[in-house]
Amino acid sequence: METSSHYTTKDVIKKVGISRNTLFLWFKCKKIPETTRDRNGHRLFTDNDLKRIINYKDKLILPKK
Repeated sequence: METSSHYTTKDVIKKVGISRNTLFLWFKCKKIPETTRDRNGHRLFTDNDLKRIINYKDKLILPKK
């Protein structure tokens, strides 16, 4: 049986290096696909979800600091 890691929203924003608002905006604008949710309605992210989010972030041209 294959085990898959699940991450919370807090885990994802730390790993990807984006704000919570940015992540939710990407969901709202359909830039990244919606994830599954637990019975309480909280998002659960898989390794594949995390990869998709990182790939999308890497495609963006970030503003210069």
